[in-house]
Parts: sequence; structure tokens; C-alpha cells
Amino acid sequence: MGPQVEDSRTGAAVGCTLRFNRQHQVLLITFGKVATQASALATYGAVKRFVAAEGPCSVLADLSPIEKVEVPGDFVRSMAWMPLAIPSGKQRVIVAPRPEVYGLSRMFQLYRDAKSSDIQVVHTMEEAHNLLGLESPDFEPVDSN
Repeated sequence: MGPQVEDSRTGAAVGCTLRFNRQHQVLLITFGKVATQASALATYGAVKRFVAAEGPCSVLADLSPIEKVEVPGDFVRSMAWMPLAIPSGKQRVIVAPRPEVYGLSRMFQLYRDAKSSDIQVVHTMEEAHNLLGLESPDFEPVDSN
């Protein structure tokens, strides 16, 4: 799967992994079973560090594994207004099959759209792969620390 992202303040794993497809320049973020404010902030930081080291890329956020959401709507809005971790012009695709997660993802998308971002929310990985033009979605583990 790849190494788990850690919260830099506590060193605790926050339940997501990063993997990268060099051929298509797509970073895959796979979330764990529980979505929290800490996991969202740690993931944001890991993505920023990855982009600083590797350069601009598209992102595919797989929220399929999420079973429990501990993120209030106000926090989703504040995350949407944070500076972009992925530069403008790169695709951002969120896979959110569960209704609650899909709704929060759409809320994030709508707030982000006010800042002219390129986010698309879909229900399946197949839809995401098609949007990103991934014929062979081979992703290698990323050292996220």
C-alpha cells in the first residue's frame, strides 16, 4: 500500500497512504477508515511536501475506505479556503462512494470552486481513472515523511 502519513506534531499514523504514478504524474491518496481533522491536516501537509520535492502533479483522493467521519462542515469549509497544495491547472479527483463522504466532498468542491479550482467528485475509481486518463493505474509507494 505505501507508508502511512504521520501527524508531525504527535508522530501518530493518521490513516492514509500516498502512492505515485510517475508515468501520468498522479499522486494517489488513500484514506483510512476514520476521517478526522488531524488526518486531513496531516495529509494536506504530506501532499505539500511531496509537491515541493517532486513537482506539480494531479491528485486522486480515494475516500472509499472511510467508514466514520469525524469532520464538521465548518472544518471542510476552512480546508477548502486553505492555499492550494496542488498547483492550479492540475486535476484533482475525489472518489467518494458513501453518501456522507460524497456530500462533504461536494461541499469542499463547491467552496473550492469559488477559488477557481479543478476538483471533480466521483463515486468510483473507474470514473476517476477515466477522468485522469489512467489506462494502467500502477502506483508506487511514496516516502511521506
